[in-house]
Amino acid sequence: MLSNKKLFEEFDYVIDVRTPKEYSNSHIPNSVNLPVFTNQEHENIGTIYKQESPLKATIMGASIACKNISAILDSIPKNKELQSILNHKNKLLIYCARGGKRSEAMKTILGHIGFRVTKLENGYKGYRNEVVNYFSTPLRHHFISLCGPTGCGKSEIIEILKTSSIDLEKLAKHYGSSFGTMATQHMGNQPSQKMFENTLYEELCNKEKESILFIESESRKLGNLIIPSTLFETYHKGTNVLIQAPMEQRIKRIVNLYQDISETEFFSAMKKIKPYIPKSIFISLEKLWENQEFEEIARILIEKYYDKVYKIAKHSHRILNTNLAETVKELLEIKNLIKAEVPYNGNVQVKSHFANCSKN
Repeated sequence: MLSNKKLFEEFDYVIDVRTPKEYSNSHIPNSVNLPVFTNQEHENIGTIYKQESPLKATIMGASIACKNISAILDSIPKNKELQSILNHKNKLLIYCARGGKRSEAMKTILGHIGFRVTKLENGYKGYRNEVVNYFSTPLRHHFISLCGPTGCGKSEIIEILKTSSIDLEKLAKHYGSSFGTMATQHMGNQPSQKMFENTLYEELCNKEKESILFIESESRKLGNLIIPSTLFETYHKGTNVLIQAPMEQRIKRIVNLYQDISETEFFSAMKKIKPYIPKSIFISLEKLWENQEFEEIARILIEKYYDKVYKIAKHSHRILNTNLAETVKELLEIKNLIKAEVPYNGNVQVKSHFANCSKN
């Protein structure tokens, strides 16, 4: 299994030599980008390859790669980050799109000047194949899925249990509700679908020794992202625990979560839910916003929208969350109760990631 955890157990740095555009779209998590070509150079070489001559494109690519790698090496004395990465003490793993000329160029040059460098065969494509294959087969974990209406503290519980949980909202940078985009703006933009899958894969691999994981029972979509079907189906077939909380606590959580959203953002989200609430309620919410009565807004949204559209899943356990520490304690007791009953296929033999590496 070509997981990030295994890579970083063997290598000090994983270097992505693809273009900034390719890296920005998706990459091996925690890799650093030292591009052999700029976005424009890569595009120009591709155009020449298709429209003129593969040989001409190859010669042009070799020339530009040498120039750019030379510039990277020349900048080491002035760049502290590069000094940390391109240090002769480090073991480096290099990859490009398919394990071709770009990673080979960087590997060859660094190898000739004494760096301990390895090329990832099949490159990023090989890594992505691992991710796709992982989510194409049954998952080995059993999940305790936390379900329940908005504001009951499910996200906080997942954060407290982070060593044995998968935080889908954090990975997707979205809280999953109509207001979810605004509440997670401090996290930055949502990742691409591929990057979401990559980080999700890494989380699951890093916690492969945990036979039972906690997860929030999200819908299939989180903003623009789709949860892989195998994971979605697995946690919906797991142990469902209904989390509930008193109304006043729910109101406080929602106000705290959404207190920094702007008027434009608020009414943009309101437009999404307008078809699901009476016109009179919508008008009331507008007036309450003008008067900055956020707690009353939260109360109305809970009573007239969230609780009406939320469908409570079938569940085998129910917890009234009035105290987070006590709720977490109850959940761990549930985990211990089912642990002996759940078969775990975590000790399967997986291929060594060295099969995907070519050493200098």
